[in-house]
Amino acid sequence: MAGLFPTKFKPLSQSAPLLQFSGQRPLYLITRLTLEHDTSTVIVFTGGTCLPVDGLPDSKAGWAFWHGVGPKDEPLVVSGRLETTGPFGDTWAQGRNRAELRAVIGALRFRHWPSDGIRTLVIASSSEHVVETSTNYITTLVEFDYLKRGAGIKDWDLWHTLLFTIRQYQKEGMAVQFWLIPREWNTVAVSAARKACAQEDAPSVWTDVVGRGPVLAPWVDSVDVPDEYSETEVGSPRQPTPET
Repeated sequence: MAGLFPTKFKPLSQSAPLLQFSGQRPLYLITRLTLEHDTSTVIVFTGGTCLPVDGLPDSKAGWAFWHGVGPKDEPLVVSGRLETTGPFGDTWAQGRNRAELRAVIGALRFRHWPSDGIRTLVIASSSEHVVETSTNYITTLVEFDYLKRGAGIKDWDLWHTLLFTIRQYQKEGMAVQFWLIPREWNTVAVSAARKACAQEDAPSVWTDVVGRGPVLAPWVDSVDVPDEYSETEVGSPRQPTPET
């Protein structure tokens, strides 16, 4: 059962991510950041936040991910306000943990990464909640059938969508790994998430944001509201929005 779940990335050293991922993989006008001697292993930085804090009537959550650099070596970042509904139409309050998880799902579904020759996608996050649950506690959620509506698990819809997406990639030969990094190593994504909080109105509909090119896998638009966890085709019922 363990092989069905994401794992933790094992850093090559104690140095910062940009020193370890000093390789480059050009694609169109985008350059992905890769391991120096393995350009099929790409890193994406994700971040989420909620201002001023979770749980207030005026709380605003934002998410972001940094997926590469442009022609002038500028960071390429996708960001947004956290939607008020999830991928299955349920209404959720604004919160940091949900925004952090939303950023990871956004990064995973931004492209059909195997089509770009990616064999391992490393998600660098400064959220211990996201990293530890994705690599350790997710097995318990599945074992006790918690990834469904009514099971009493907060953000069940995002955990369900996350695991489904990762398993689809596994079937296609691509691994997803998580790396817990300090926030000072994640300033690009975290800063973008904070800026996204400034957007006045949160979207009322969940929408996948996808990059240009051959990005959509056939399973991206499939949806099934789970009564229990299975490997049925679940995902976002919303139409994707193109993004550079």
